[in-house]
Formats: sequence, structure tokens, C-alpha cells
Amino acid sequence: MRATSTCRASVTLAGLLSALALLPRRTLPWWAAAASALFTTAVPAFAGMLLPIPAALAVAARGFVAYAGRRRAG
Repeated sequence: MRATSTCRASVTLAGLLSALALLPRRTLPWWAAAASALFTTAVPAFAGMLLPIPAALAVAARGFVAYAGRRRAG
């Protein structure tokens, strides 16, 4: 259960950080995303030993995307 929560929180945090990059600065939606990102960091922070699980999934996904891109191009 904690591993699932860690994975979900990591994906949510990535989405919130991208929202901070895309939204106009210092607007209400930007501040809402910033506050949500701040609160969402608590879940992975307390995950401890389970944090490598979403990190490994991210590395595997990145490798798959790179492999698929090279396969299409070649």
C-alpha cells in the first residue's frame, strides 16, 4: 500500500511541477499548484526505503521511450 502511495505521489508531484513551469507566474492557479506540490512532497519524504520504486519505474520508462524512438527512426 505504501509503495502504491509513493508511486502515485511521485507522479502527482511531477505533474504539479510541470504545472508550475507552464502556468503564468504568481497567478492564483500557480499558487495553488505550488501549495499542492509542497504538501505532496510529504508523502515521498516519509516513504523512506520505498522511494527507489518510483525512481526505478521512471528510469525504466525513460529507457523504453528512448528505445522505441530509436527503433522507429531506424
